[in-house]
Amino acid sequence: MSDDGGDAAVDIGGFDNEREGEFTEVTYDSLGDRLRGSCAGICIGLILFFGSFPLLFWNEERAVERYDALNEGEEQTISVNSLQIDPSNEGKLLHFTADIVNGGDVITDPVFGIVSDGLKLRRNAEMYQWDEDVQTRTTTTYGGKKRTEKTYSYNKRWQSYLINSNNFRRSGYDNPSTMSFENEEFDASTIMIGAYTLPDRLVDQIYWGRELSVSIEDITDESLRSEVQYDGSTGGFYFGSNPSYPDIGDQRVWFSETPSSTITIVGVQTGTTLTAFVSATGEGGDVMLFKEGNFTAAEMYDQAEAENAAATWILRFVGFAAMALGIYLIFRPIEVFADIIPCVGSIVGCGIVFMAVLIAAILSSITIAIAWLVAHPMIGGIVLAVTLSVIGCCAFGVKKLVKKTSDEVGAGKVVDEHYSGTGGGSQSPVANGYGANVAADEEEGNIQVVQGAVIAEEIPTVQGEVVTGDEKRLHDQIAQQ
Repeated sequence: MSDDGGDAAVDIGGFDNEREGEFTEVTYDSLGDRLRGSCAGICIGLILFFGSFPLLFWNEERAVERYDALNEGEEQTISVNSLQIDPSNEGKLLHFTADIVNGGDVITDPVFGIVSDGLKLRRNAEMYQWDEDVQTRTTTTYGGKKRTEKTYSYNKRWQSYLINSNNFRRSGYDNPSTMSFENEEFDASTIMIGAYTLPDRLVDQIYWGRELSVSIEDITDESLRSEVQYDGSTGGFYFGSNPSYPDIGDQRVWFSETPSSTITIVGVQTGTTLTAFVSATGEGGDVMLFKEGNFTAAEMYDQAEAENAAATWILRFVGFAAMALGIYLIFRPIEVFADIIPCVGSIVGCGIVFMAVLIAAILSSITIAIAWLVAHPMIGGIVLAVTLSVIGCCAFGVKKLVKKTSDEVGAGKVVDEHYSGTGGGSQSPVANGYGANVAADEEEGNIQVVQGAVIAEEIPTVQGEVVTGDEKRLHDQIAQQ
């Protein structure tokens, strides 16, 4: 469908020559609409740009405080035996390795009656549903219009969450409005680590697991047992007519559990449990380390410091990306306007992206250095000096390159004017009577001639004026006498 008026238009294709359940929608955005949208994006760009500075500054401050808190905690940590609680360790930061076990009753799924003596019991549920896939392709046409082509396809697949088919672009692909069974996790009432009770805040960090073998006879609800089939693909239960040929709305359910294991923990002894360590300044966050396996205190803190460094770099990248995106959005109207000629718009867009990344890299580096200067003046001073040195060297190199290029272009122009004799003629050196001079100068190494073009290596001058080689030699002889 054409868009002669420049307004948004829609073209929806049918099913002709397409596989069932797929169709294409084409829309057009006029240059005016795109300009209005890009101008509105300037506000978002400004927010991102100015918001990235406090984010980067806060991230460095957070990283330093966390680093100091971990170091303070490591200095105070003592390793103990976890099999008994020593009252003299009350309030001290402890490190120990112990077995983590279910210290209470078995865990039971209230719907199916499945039981486990592990730390956690998880019910996994999926329903066979319609799902909408969208593939988007965008192109720019002459005049600055944007053509967006979206291809919608509908496929049946198993999903662990309910898909709302009311949001589909095309009707006729209806999903049930509810799931009979949903994912759910059940925890042991009491979890013990040696003689200590596991803090509630660490229960969510128990992530290891294994499949729990079940059978239809394990289901305590007779009504459920009568309508279920065994599902060999999951090792669980199937609710539907045929597991090999599922229909929309069919469900499958299987179970997994978290068994007992060995863990290493670092925390402050508080009665019969552990709490988090807080630094003397109260900054740097809580320190409570927990990991499956047998590790020394040093290894636990090394991992915590590595996690802190990883989080710092992630947030640095987020701040840098937000700044670069903000700069791009601020200047994007220029790209959109240049899209009147598509290839020009692409070139301008690449230039804006390069500029945004370059400026964001410089400003992000300076902001990070200043943050370190505030937190640790000595380290910050070194970081700032190195950052400014690198930026200065890059700027100096670019300036020298630009000056060299400019000088070469200027020298070529002077040689051309000298040997043409007119300052703007296009005659060759031989044609305009300078052939002998050119040959002499070339023989003496003053110039080079490549495919008839004069390339200067040393331009003969007398008192600042450009002369021929013969005139220069005559002047030199007179000067010697």
